[in-house]
Order: sequence, then structure tokens, then C-alpha cells
Amino acid sequence: MTRSLATLCALLLVPCLVAAAAGRVEAADSPRTEPLEPHRVGVIIALGVGHQLEATPTYKMLQRVTAAVSAYRQQRAKYILFCGGHTTGHIAEADEMKIMAQAMGVPARAILTENGSISTGQNARNAGRMVARKRFRSALLVTHKSHMARALKEFRKKIPRLRRIQRLYADDYAPSKVELEFDPPLPKMDDFQAVVIHGQSRPVDFLGDTVVLDRTQRALARTMVYLYQNGVTDIPYFVWHGAYAVGHITRAEVIALGAVALGLPARKIVLSPARRNSTGTTALFERCTQSGWTRVLAILAPGREDEVEMMEHQYRERGLSAHVIVAPEAPL
Repeated sequence: MTRSLATLCALLLVPCLVAAAAGRVEAADSPRTEPLEPHRVGVIIALGVGHQLEATPTYKMLQRVTAAVSAYRQQRAKYILFCGGHTTGHIAEADEMKIMAQAMGVPARAILTENGSISTGQNARNAGRMVARKRFRSALLVTHKSHMARALKEFRKKIPRLRRIQRLYADDYAPSKVELEFDPPLPKMDDFQAVVIHGQSRPVDFLGDTVVLDRTQRALARTMVYLYQNGVTDIPYFVWHGAYAVGHITRAEVIALGAVALGLPARKIVLSPARRNSTGTTALFERCTQSGWTRVLAILAPGREDEVEMMEHQYRERGLSAHVIVAPEAPL
């Protein structure tokens, strides 16, 4: 009886041991990629995608930034790493994406950039250096479905340090609606020929990070988007800033990128030239006159309520009609 029982136990254990061994082999051979699950990782890595012109990102870039920021808000990681170099013009994709993420509320301290790559393979190679420096062991990779397989292949090959790579497809992400309150209420918009944004910035640390969108610029960008989302869609948004460029990006471009990040189509934006020795640089009122914008809605930065009447008077002195409003403060 005892011998028969031992034989029966042995027969039952053999299939279990074989299955367990097979499972270990399957796990060892499977790619280092996890399904779409909300696990915490070391870093969120969002890959750039070609932009059109200066400070005019494509909608796909907007989707990837929006997806990465959504994951950050869900506390999937403490850092977002944006990858992408100078594929068009003088602003790197990663720098554009950084400004866009700041417009959505991500603090600069949580953003890392890799701005020296112009291909997916270079994205992975250069990101690997940042991963090693920060000692990340897992990542959430953000890109579109059509790009994910190639991106995963490059990242698994070039960054063996990453033990887990999760996926986040950006295809279905879109900007949220901006909610603002104005006191006094906004006027009717039917008669205006343009929205003029009077850019203003906090002092810049020339020895520090100059690719930054401050709270004042964010407030102006949010106001632009609010107007567009509430029906001001048929006239241009002229972003004017009197300061010259700091490094490789102008303050007007920073405000414009912030507005695009929140949902204003890049094609609606007109930028003031603000580069040293650039041709065609004109003053604000001259540009309005040259463009035929004789009736405009002008937006001042928060805190400039005392300047509204003075600014309207300056427009009138030059034969222009302006209704001047002040942008509401941006949330912290």
C-alpha cells in the first residue's frame, strides 16, 4: 500500500515539475516588455516626432507629450525624459516637448531631455546614457502604435540595463479643455481682426536653464487657448515679445509652444521676430498696421491691471482700436 501511494505521488509530481521548468524557460526567452499595466517605473521616456517649422510641433508630438504628462500625473514615475534633436530649425524636439510639458503643469525639475538624436536608434543610444547616469532600471516608453515595435526593438537592444519596459500608446490622447474666469467678462469677439499677446517674462538666468516656461508665460498661453476653445477661431494670434532670444529660443516661441501644448493649432499663431540682427523686425504697433489689424483684442500678463487704460490709449494714438484684457493667473 505504501509503495503504491509513493508511486502515485511520483506520477503526479512529474508533470508539475515539467510545467514549472517550461515556465522558467518561457520567462527567460520573453522580451523585457510588460503589457499595458499601471505599474510604477523609474522614468517615462517620450520619443520626439518631426516638427513642421520653428515652434510649430505636429499633432503627433502634442499627443506624445500629453500621454507622458498623463502618466506623470498618475504617478507612474518621478521623471519624464523627452528625446529628440534638431530635425528642423534651431529648436530641438526635446526642448519643444519640455516647454509643452511645463505648460501642462509639469515642474522643470521633473523633466530630463536628450536633444542630440535624429533617429529612433539614436534616441535609444542617447537615452541609455541618461538611464545609466540616473540608475533607472525600468521605463514607460511613449510613442504611437505604428512606431512602438521599432522603438521597443532599439531600446531593448541598446539599453540592457532596463529590466522592464512598459508601453504607452499616444494615439488616443488629446488636450483637455482650459477653464478660466474673467472679471470683467470678455467682450463680443465679432469685430476683432487679431488677438495680440503682449509677452512678458520673468528675468532669465543666463547661466542656468533657458529652456523654461514660467508662470506668466503659461498664463498668457492658457488665455490664448481659452479664447480659441470658446469660439475665437477665425483670426490670428500674434505673439509679441520685446526681448531678444535667450540662447536658441525666443520668449515669443516659448509662449507659442505653451499655447500649442494646451490645444491652440500652431497654424493660428503669428510670431514676432525677436532675434539679434534678424531682418524684418518691427515694433508691435507697426506690425498691426502692416498686417491690417486695426481692431484687436490685446492680452496683458497677470498683474498689469493698472496698465489697461494706458495701453488702450497707446493703440488709439497710432490709429488702432484695442480692447485690452488681463490674463488670469495660471495655477501653481
